[in-house]
Amino acid sequence: MSNKITFSLVWIMLSLSSAFAQGPVLKVDLERAQEMALVNNPSVKIAREEVRKARARLAESRTNFLPSLNGFTSVQHAWDIQEMLMPNFIKDMMGPAAPPGMPDYVKISFGVDNTIAYGLNFNQPLYAGGTIRLGYSMSKRALQMAEAQLQITEQKTKSDVASSYYAILFARSAVKVMEEAMQSSQRNLEQVRKFNAVGKASQFDVLRAEVQVANFQPQVANARNNLKLAEEQLKNLLNLPSNVQLEVEGELVFQFCPLLEKNLEELTEYSIRNRPEVYIYGKQKELAEYQIKIARAGYKPSLVFGTTYQYQGQKRNFKFTSDDFSKGFTSSLSLNIPLMNVFNTSTKVQQAKINLRTIDNQTEALINGIRLEVKATYLKALEGKENVSTQEKTVTQAQEAVRLAELMYAEGSSTQLDVLNAQLALNQAKMNYQRSLYEYFVAITNLKKAINQL
Repeated sequence: MSNKITFSLVWIMLSLSSAFAQGPVLKVDLERAQEMALVNNPSVKIAREEVRKARARLAESRTNFLPSLNGFTSVQHAWDIQEMLMPNFIKDMMGPAAPPGMPDYVKISFGVDNTIAYGLNFNQPLYAGGTIRLGYSMSKRALQMAEAQLQITEQKTKSDVASSYYAILFARSAVKVMEEAMQSSQRNLEQVRKFNAVGKASQFDVLRAEVQVANFQPQVANARNNLKLAEEQLKNLLNLPSNVQLEVEGELVFQFCPLLEKNLEELTEYSIRNRPEVYIYGKQKELAEYQIKIARAGYKPSLVFGTTYQYQGQKRNFKFTSDDFSKGFTSSLSLNIPLMNVFNTSTKVQQAKINLRTIDNQTEALINGIRLEVKATYLKALEGKENVSTQEKTVTQAQEAVRLAELMYAEGSSTQLDVLNAQLALNQAKMNYQRSLYEYFVAITNLKKAINQL
């Protein structure tokens, strides 16, 4: 069973379970979350429908090469039959023998009260200045552009999911750091109370330790709230029911990215060659060139072959029988030569040429933007790598500082304030380390997105 079908079934099961108060637990890692998003995310669904629509337009454009065959029928009733004034040719034939008073002109009516016709029309364009072939080529380019736009949407969705996934890991590590800090402050408070009981610590030291414990409580609550918000954001990207409980697997552990070993110029050129945005602008340029050719087709003639096969009957009343109908079978070649639309055609050609130059300028701006994006994300990833290394050493140093401060305080050679300051520095170092990991992974995600490798 394909991943698409699998995750569709998962989504259906989760949707059906939304009626229950206690929602199901869904375990996801980064890869699975991205795969689910590609199936369920509304933006991806919309882009996928645009591809289907473009395929339908391409199929429609193929029919323009084919002849058209239409059946028709009509019923006509003449309320008043028009009369025409014609010379009286009988009088001319009779000459002098014509009776006196015979009019020189007579009124004659053509047709009868009721006419019924039915038959078939067949038409085949033989030449249309190349517009039919160009229209098909344009529909094909439109499909290719829609597929590239789908790829852009999928890349963005995977990038958003990755950022949200790392945000959850960071928020969860922040909760852990805050809870460990609170536990450490509580142990410190117990130690200070014991010292106070034997006269080794003042009541002020106890009060200061209690304040530290109280200060950590809202920080823990805030960290837990941030974790819930990060989980909700990921659920929104995956288009999951609100009662689903996400269980995100993984943790922020440094992993070296091989892309950082590559040359910046190499990454930039790779991105320009592979970014779907550049591909789309290339197809837009082709469309603009086709538009010029279509506009120039206004100078050219068109030729259509047509055939009509019909039966027609006329009668004073509606009591038609098969004997009242006669057969007609005609064919024609219609040549249409434009004579007085030169100015209209020339303006259309000028507009199409302007559009082509605009696309060239937009493509240049896009490539410059891609170069800047790749450089910025590459440097940010290198910065993140260095920050992780630095913060990791800082955590080790801060842990040692806390150990020494607690030992010296227990021996009476330092104050409680030294212990509190050391613990505060350790908490800050742990948070900075986790943040540097989060920023590193987000930077790597942005770099992969910039070079179309997500």
